[in-house]
Amino acid sequence: MRETPPPAASKPTQWLYEAEERHAPPDGSNLQGALRAYRYTHKLTQQDLADLLGYDQSYVSLLERGKRSIRDVDELRRIAGTLGLPEDELGLLPAAMSGRDEHALRPAGADASPYEAVEDQRRWRLVRRELNRRRSELTAAAASLYPEFERVGNSPALTRPGWMAPAPFDLAAVELSWLNQVPSPALVGSEPEAEGVRPLSARGGRYDRYSQAIRAVDKPSLFENRPSFRLMDTAWADADARMAFGYTTYFDMVDVCEGVAHELAGAWLAAGSDPAWLQSPRWEDLPFRSLVGDPFDLARRPLLPSIDTLTIRRDRAGDASFVLHHRSAVNVALAGGIYHIMPAGVFQPSSVMPWDQSNDFDLWRNMLREYAEEFLGMPEADGSSGEPIDYDGTEPFKSLSEARRAGKLQAFTFGIGLDPLTLAGEILAVVVIDADVYDRVFHTMVSQNTEGAVVSASAADVAAGIPFTEANVRRLLDSEPLAPAAAACLDLAWQHRKLILPG
Repeated sequence: MRETPPPAASKPTQWLYEAEERHAPPDGSNLQGALRAYRYTHKLTQQDLADLLGYDQSYVSLLERGKRSIRDVDELRRIAGTLGLPEDELGLLPAAMSGRDEHALRPAGADASPYEAVEDQRRWRLVRRELNRRRSELTAAAASLYPEFERVGNSPALTRPGWMAPAPFDLAAVELSWLNQVPSPALVGSEPEAEGVRPLSARGGRYDRYSQAIRAVDKPSLFENRPSFRLMDTAWADADARMAFGYTTYFDMVDVCEGVAHELAGAWLAAGSDPAWLQSPRWEDLPFRSLVGDPFDLARRPLLPSIDTLTIRRDRAGDASFVLHHRSAVNVALAGGIYHIMPAGVFQPSSVMPWDQSNDFDLWRNMLREYAEEFLGMPEADGSSGEPIDYDGTEPFKSLSEARRAGKLQAFTFGIGLDPLTLAGEILAVVVIDADVYDRVFHTMVSQNTEGAVVSASAADVAAGIPFTEANVRRLLDSEPLAPAAAACLDLAWQHRKLILPG
């Protein structure tokens, strides 16, 4: 029996449709429009503006006609400051996103001794270890808290009408739009209800955010904050979909998503690790999750979706196979200790540079970067070159995109689900690659990458994968600790195998 139900499923918020939409985040190329608009508003000549900025009139003319661009972040900030323009108008991240004090502490109410802080942090780390060890059982418990929502196939992942299509369709049919300004989420993880998931610090207070505690108390080898794309609106139909995004950060998502997961694990341990509690978790033990309420309310919390892709190798005989990824709890902060599909990664630009934020606002390009990292062990793209990634001229991006255009690679999507334990968003996808392309592009496929180990039926040839058969799919769904998104993609791919693997 649910003692403290979350609010009923919310209707779409109308302000989403009133915000200014763009095809992608600004990349600095809108400088020309910003300069012209500033001149017209203030009735300035090009020479006046040139004098104001310290440029030649001819250079201002080139900027306004788009013949020159500025990709120096400091210079863009100087222009914004001189003209009194919001920095995000010139393609820079909103100032509020870069000014957060990551070491701020929340008063604990009473000074805690260093000994109390050490003991509290030890207990906190224990909960995190159990969270990673028992994610499958905890996920099932969390799913039972949401009986009013649909499940994605035969998986624990949650969904609702308008978030899933009845059948997979081409990834290219997903339309992305950019909301230039979005309101801050109602919850950020520093609320009193979230105090129980944030340990004490030796400095005399509780960490203000869950991500701060991870960094200070239990930092994995991969844990870096980045600007990311926050889902603000979505609508899925039979053969197309629309998603609207604004800005968030990776840590913003962690503060809420991993916080509610930690809370549930802690409540179970506080109940003496009682299996009966997992069968009937109590809302009264979960104040932070109760505060989140409707998990599909996109105005309530920052939802940064991952793109989770089941990759299937298809040969001429019609046989198919796939690989899995065992995520290391030591290396990753989220979803450690379970099996996932490959590749999987949050939807975010490759760097903080404005041109990358625009250039990378694309589901397929995000997937390409993950293929390079997870399949080939290539370093994560970080924008250090100072130029946008050349997806058409750089391998393996070039070969995979050419194969897609030639029909030798098909990318499908099913829709969006939520992990019931973390409430993290998952864009569910499947990519089918002809064997000759797969073998050529991934002939140097790694057995280990920075996030864990590749799982295959053959230790000698990891790229060979696991045969895509009903027996293997059912065994994985029924007996193995799969991430909810992995279970959803495997189940849906098998259900729709005649569509994605014709012949």
